[in-house]
Amino acid sequence: MTKRPVIAVTYSIAELPILIHWRRMFEGINASGATALALDTGSHIHHDMDTVMGNVDGLIISGGGDIDPTLYGGDPDDTTLWGVNDVRDGNEIAALRSARARGLPVLAICRGFHLVNASMGGTLWQDLLRDHPTSVRHRLGEENVVHPAHRVHLDDASAVARWTGAIELEVNSQHHQGIRELAPGLRPVAHSADSLVEGFETEDGLVVGIQWHPELFWHVDDHAAALLRGFTESCARDEAHVPG
Repeated sequence: MTKRPVIAVTYSIAELPILIHWRRMFEGINASGATALALDTGSHIHHDMDTVMGNVDGLIISGGGDIDPTLYGGDPDDTTLWGVNDVRDGNEIAALRSARARGLPVLAICRGFHLVNASMGGTLWQDLLRDHPTSVRHRLGEENVVHPAHRVHLDDASAVARWTGAIELEVNSQHHQGIRELAPGLRPVAHSADSLVEGFETEDGLVVGIQWHPELFWHVDDHAAALLRGFTESCARDEAHVPG
């Protein structure tokens, strides 16, 4: 019997209003053939991330509140900020670095997408409606998380294109921030019609970041389900791992 890969999924018990999102994530990962390991990075519980990453096959850095703007030279007093948690930021950056050192696949979603970019030297638009308004609606209400909001175009050589078998996707959208400058070491692999970066990969392809939320509509969207399944399958490949 093939061993199910174990994937650490970050979340924060402090963000009670969106706990249902992580439940859907765990269900989606389990349905994709893996076992989800819930990793509360938002509390003050200390995690030895080297130990955690040494016992899993992949990492998902999930969505949630905004990251600390001081990570990318932003304004910490911006009134549009929501849910900033520097404990979560620190724990997840440590998890990312440990996963990278071990050669583990990483999927960064929304907040995680921003965190990876900022931790590697990139910057963000702190509020798209105010700082970078376009015709694309990037933030819809919670009731619309299972409905597509706009299209993204994929680089046909990207992991997401390979996993989904598509070069255009209809995606949901729940973010008010976005990537302004992409960090060195990341390449853009998905864009919305307004040219906002919606996806990136590291040069080795082991870190994939996406702006949208496949975990929230995998049960009603074949491409979202295929994306989660593709990432899960990448975690199952022994060649992706480097002995710790």
